Amino acid sequence: MKLKLISREQETFENAFKAQIEDFQKVHPHVEVECTFLPIHDHYEKMVANMGTESDEYDLFLCCTDWLPILMHNESITALDEMIESNPPVDWPSGWHPAMLGLQQRHGHVYGLPWHDGPEVFHYRTDLFGDPTEQANYKAQYGKELRPPETWEEFVDVAKFFTRPEQGLWGCCEAAYTDGHNNVYDFLIHLWSRGGVLLEGKTPRFHEKEGVEALQFYCDLIHKHKVASPECLNMGSVECGDYYAQGNAAMMWNWCGFAAVSSMPEYSKIVGKNACTKLPAGPAGSISLNIYWVLTIPSGSQNKELAYQFMQHISAPATDKMVSMAGANGVRLSTWNDPEVVAKYPYYSIIADVHAGTRTLPAIPEYPEINEAISRAVHRALHGEMSVSDSLNLAAKETAEILGR
Repeated sequence: MKLKLISREQETFENAFKAQIEDFQKVHPHVEVECTFLPIHDHYEKMVANMGTESDEYDLFLCCTDWLPILMHNESITALDEMIESNPPVDWPSGWHPAMLGLQQRHGHVYGLPWHDGPEVFHYRTDLFGDPTEQANYKAQYGKELRPPETWEEFVDVAKFFTRPEQGLWGCCEAAYTDGHNNVYDFLIHLWSRGGVLLEGKTPRFHEKEGVEALQFYCDLIHKHKVASPECLNMGSVECGDYYAQGNAAMMWNWCGFAAVSSMPEYSKIVGKNACTKLPAGPAGSISLNIYWVLTIPSGSQNKELAYQFMQHISAPATDKMVSMAGANGVRLSTWNDPEVVAKYPYYSIIADVHAGTRTLPAIPEYPEINEAISRAVHRALHGEMSVSDSLNLAAKETAEILGR
């Protein structure tokens, strides 16, 4: 028999699935699991925008929680309630942090099992921040101690200080590629940290004063302050994480899993030189995002029972730990607290605390289309095609039309 799985393209994801599939096949030796990995936006287009979940092409779909509302609303993925009741995952649901369980539920039905967690955290180079010469030079230049920035205003000063492109070092890097992923999330982090609002009921508000300030700040890091390389315009979250791991930037805000990449000698030039903390604060505080990836069963699958057996198997404590040991992020509390995982990747010690300051995206069927409108707005501003204000106003108009249908 064969199961067909589709996931976003990312080496740590691919390595984690490989280990889990091998473990599953020890119990089900006659089941072949065939995997397809696509760049994130292609993954979205195929399975969500073009309704790939309603065909019988795939039995397992790794889905970003952003995309779940429309899929659950349309019943394009399978409710798992009866299968969970007859064969629940180990320690269901108490084995997971509550932040890992809410976004895949609608009207009391469960549509997926968590597989990979964020959240976004702040990464910084301990070798640079801890260097006595750097500390002395920063104090002489700015009149204050060098430290991981606690506010976005302070972040700009530190980024300027470390920007030395002639030495191959930039103050920061940002995942600004237009893929509807981090280019949107980064805007929202800055919007929310300034006290801005994405939507109020059916009314877009992200184009108001706080939104303009947020997107202008994001653009200015590349174009005005010049503390992030123009190369960032072509970097998604994965490329940005790799860029940082190669020692090209002093700071980065990105998903916490990229701290694992920075710890792997085969990928990183800064092994042992990275630390993580919460994101810098704006006027409304330090805000991160609760976005994660869940395994789902497409409604068109002809192998739903077997697909669920695979999901149930790889959600166990030992197989969830495999995700973390491969460099992605396991989702169980047991994995977050596992001594071997924490020793290898110390950032796991802050994951639960960071989740206390996270926000989620609107759980409405229209959100994927709204996300695309915001992505286009960020692109136009970053690439100088339109002013920040005009670009956000256009996106707000598009959003109002989407919500008014």
